[in-house]
Amino acid sequence: MANLAWPGNFKGPEALIAVAQNLTAAWADLGTPQSVKGASKIGLWLTVDINDSNNPRVRLLAIHTSGGSEFTVPIRTVGASAVLVEPEYIEFNVDEDRLMLLSWDLDRLVDSVQFQVMVSAVGASAGQIDTAHVTTSV
Repeated sequence: MANLAWPGNFKGPEALIAVAQNLTAAWADLGTPQSVKGASKIGLWLTVDINDSNNPRVRLLAIHTSGGSEFTVPIRTVGASAVLVEPEYIEFNVDEDRLMLLSWDLDRLVDSVQFQVMVSAVGASAGQIDTAHVTTSV
């Protein structure tokens, strides 16, 4: 097998959150907006702790100018079979703790992005995102 190296246009991984974030039944920002100018793809590396909640959801919003309006990014590809794809978000339809890589195509069209998370139902012990990291490629 050939020795593969990361291309020079790969960026990351960068931590998106410093501490675990509880999931709620409403969309909430995961970390802060991320600059992705010139990126063709973005990957979100998650450690999800379901606890007593159901169906964690993740979506990506595109921001075309600094501080501008947020637009939902459509999903074209999914890197795992344990998710249900909807027009505007990815839902984990198997309620178990997991490590997951999610990716979106940006086509070098987006200035910055904002990740958001939620669950369909919060249980007695809220689910949480334990860690989240971002990688991008041009």
